[in-house]
Amino acid sequence: MKEILKNNWQHFAALGIFVAVVMIYFSPQFNGMAIKQHDVEQYIGMSHEAYHFKDKTGEEQLWTNSMFGGMPTTQISLIHPGNFLGRAIMNFVNWFPSPGGMVLLHLICFYIMALFFRVNRWVAVIGAFAFAFASYEIIILQAGHNSKSLAVAFMAPVVGALYMAYRHKPWLGVGLSAFFMVLEISCNHLQVTYYLAFLLGAMGVAEFVRSIMNKEVKKFIFVSAGLVVAYGLAVAVNYGNVSMTNEYAKTTIRGGNDLTLDLKGEPNVVNTDGGLDKDYITQWSYGIGESFTLVSPYVKGGGTVVFADSPNADVLDNMDISGEERRMLEGYPVYWGEQPFTSGPVYIGIIMIFLALLGMVYLKEPSKWALLAVGVLALALSWGKNYMGLTEFFIENVPGYSKFRTVTIILVLIELIVPVIAMLFLNKLIEERETIKENSRKLYITSGVFFLFMLIVKFAGLGDNYTSQSFDQAQLDRIEVQINQQLDGIDPAQIQQQYGVDLRDPKQREMFVTEQMKGYEENLENVKEARAIVYDSSMNRSLIFLFLGIGLIVLLIQTTIPSAAIIAGFGLLTLIDLMGVSVNYLDSDDKYWEDALLKKYPYVADEADEQILQMELVANPKLAGIINQAESEGKRKAEEQGAEGEAKRRIITAQKFMALNENSNYKVFDLSGGFSSAKASYFHKSLGGYHGAKLRTIQNLYDFHLSRTNNKVYNMLNVKYFIQPGESTPVARVNNDAMGNGWLVKKIKVEKDRDKEIRALGKTFHVQNSGSGTLVVNSAKPTEADVYGYEYLRYVYNGDSLPINLSNGVTMGMKAHMVVDSQGSISTVPDFVFDNDTAVKSFTKLVTYEVVSDFDPKVEAVIAEQNVNGLTKRSFDDKGEVKLVSYSPMKLEYSVSADGDAFAVFSEIYYKDGWTATIDGKEATIYNVNYLLRGLEIPKGKHDVVFTYDTTKYDSSNTTSMALSVLVLLITGLSFWKQRKEESKG
Repeated sequence: MKEILKNNWQHFAALGIFVAVVMIYFSPQFNGMAIKQHDVEQYIGMSHEAYHFKDKTGEEQLWTNSMFGGMPTTQISLIHPGNFLGRAIMNFVNWFPSPGGMVLLHLICFYIMALFFRVNRWVAVIGAFAFAFASYEIIILQAGHNSKSLAVAFMAPVVGALYMAYRHKPWLGVGLSAFFMVLEISCNHLQVTYYLAFLLGAMGVAEFVRSIMNKEVKKFIFVSAGLVVAYGLAVAVNYGNVSMTNEYAKTTIRGGNDLTLDLKGEPNVVNTDGGLDKDYITQWSYGIGESFTLVSPYVKGGGTVVFADSPNADVLDNMDISGEERRMLEGYPVYWGEQPFTSGPVYIGIIMIFLALLGMVYLKEPSKWALLAVGVLALALSWGKNYMGLTEFFIENVPGYSKFRTVTIILVLIELIVPVIAMLFLNKLIEERETIKENSRKLYITSGVFFLFMLIVKFAGLGDNYTSQSFDQAQLDRIEVQINQQLDGIDPAQIQQQYGVDLRDPKQREMFVTEQMKGYEENLENVKEARAIVYDSSMNRSLIFLFLGIGLIVLLIQTTIPSAAIIAGFGLLTLIDLMGVSVNYLDSDDKYWEDALLKKYPYVADEADEQILQMELVANPKLAGIINQAESEGKRKAEEQGAEGEAKRRIITAQKFMALNENSNYKVFDLSGGFSSAKASYFHKSLGGYHGAKLRTIQNLYDFHLSRTNNKVYNMLNVKYFIQPGESTPVARVNNDAMGNGWLVKKIKVEKDRDKEIRALGKTFHVQNSGSGTLVVNSAKPTEADVYGYEYLRYVYNGDSLPINLSNGVTMGMKAHMVVDSQGSISTVPDFVFDNDTAVKSFTKLVTYEVVSDFDPKVEAVIAEQNVNGLTKRSFDDKGEVKLVSYSPMKLEYSVSADGDAFAVFSEIYYKDGWTATIDGKEATIYNVNYLLRGLEIPKGKHDVVFTYDTTKYDSSNTTSMALSVLVLLITGLSFWKQRKEESKG
């Protein structure tokens, strides 16, 4: 043991430094606190049912009904235990949770990579701190993007192992490449892994060039083949997750779209073949000027917060403004970048950028060009919609690129590349100090040019006038619209009496509005001035650190100060620089931390949830004993964990609602949370939820019907309760028309395709031009047309373009008319009103419309022609009953009685790749009906119907993964043995 400590004391010292810094920086974590993380909170909500199921049965749950009416847990909570190497990551995170554990993992991973690069250990420590405390890494931890953070951490050793394989130890490098790539893919953030492939590919090309120059092509081929096998094996270990994710992705908003028409009925050319919409992909795009945050953090203001909450709030103290002007400024956003909003900048550190720049001058190997090329490409791709030519090329031509959104994530490559180049330069500085002294002219020129460049940027600015075109001008435009709307509601005589302005005169009105806008425009000028101070302060900060960094270089050249002291100086500057920024986005402030138990149980049951619980108890008194037992279990769990007060109440509540969830099968829809919150999913089976890869069918249904309050669609989905805002707290509203777990229908309505199928779930209107004007449907000008209410409908009459509003109150058999009265006013009247007006003729018809089709889920089921194969008939006997006998997330048992041959519709989401059905033990065909529900043909009589989620592929993939995980460990161990054997020979 003493020998091990003696030979490896520097590694233990480095680890000790890492642990000490993490414990100091995240001190609340070691005092019973946990970081507040929005995405983790949502994750707990969406995975609550799955984790309870596993806790009770010991099995993984592959399907959950708590989100979006039902969806696979593939990208929610599904664990593949066969990949025990990947499980080791989760065990580490559970033992040392985020954020401290994540940052420690970053530090260790970079340090390991640095060892593979054979650099000085203390240089490796500096690089590790630069990698771990880059602002974006701290920001994503605060947001709760834990899988992304894990994947970024493991990028480092994957790159290091590749470098080792080509440069130093081929056998060991290949073995470790397999090991670390298994861990990288196991992090389950395929977007980061996808970007990592760019870097690995570029480094491979650089090594190929080097092998040609050194006449080592044979070795290159050997190592490359080994790496291909290693990466392939890593994918195979993760095959269960990768393949299931790939299959699932095809059915989500990241895959294809089975609709070829949009809401208006016009061709939907985007997404029919797969991939995300370009606007969705590039919604978060880094601005070109915003890229300067890499070297100076606040050149665009920082995060999307108001001045009062900004790290730069003190700039207002230096402005010559009144108290009222200051109050207005305090409530105005400090950020003026290109993104819709952002938590903070991507700041890598001016010291790291400076050292990397020197590295590009002094390092003499092809890999630096590979690193530079990927860094430049990553920066350009992060611009997204601001550099659309390149982005479109990648979306349309690079396989897989269109599957990922938020292009700014690719900047994680630069977070790794810059410290790597800086680290290699610092290592060269130690090893070749005297040589560099002799050639110091390049050092001085590079440092001076960079300092001059930063000075020019400081004084010249970024050419944005300290405004955000996407926000500031839009806000002024909104204010102007509001002023005009207010004027429309005021008596013109009142304005003329008070201000002497005749609003009926367009010029006078325009001048009056312009005068009213002056105050707001002057406020914007104050905002610009404050932002200019923020910008200037940020550039001054960077210049000071740069000056100190140059000073260390001068000391190195002009003095005999030990290199270790210079390295320590750069380490100290790097820490102060990066932590001085990252602390603004996560520190020991109470706003970032909460009691650990409150994080574990993040949701509080509000009045609406309690109302639903009580109504379910009234409807099913047998639940009372179950809920009481769950309450006792909750008290026991709370006592076990030492919970008191609020934490205890949350634990008991969670247990009660989980029992309710297990013993009932209704859905709720949270009108306030909708598709952006998993709170309802924590307590109930929810039609809403929070997930970036929901099923395409539920998203389409939301766009076409749910968002437009088509109650019949809510009914068929068994939405028994709506949670809606109350006076002080949300309240529950009962939907008495919810159709339950299943029902029998009289007929099947077959539609030509999926477009017509989804539209058939609403009303079809026949619209006819009845006047002298022009009917406009989208871009066409027909005399009459069948429409669904989503189209662009206008009527051009006497030079005016009038909107046509189709009333949902019109039912089958009714006609309505859009008319103009004798005063020129436009209105809509029922047919009988017009008929009774024959004598006076006070109305003139413009448009006539009637409902020619209206979906009735109690009577019919709609099915697309492509899905009718095997269906024996179109008309059925609807006399009978469908009753849910037993509920489990992956097994639903029904008792169905039918007086004749019947067709049953179930209020469960259709998913062909998972669910199977049996009728009295015999497999039956599940039909996709009503666009996203399940249907079965039921023979006459009483039958047992069982839906089961197939776990065969999951089970087999776990067995394979376990065997391959063992193989990876054997290969890694063998590579250590082989390398040592070769070294002993040499």
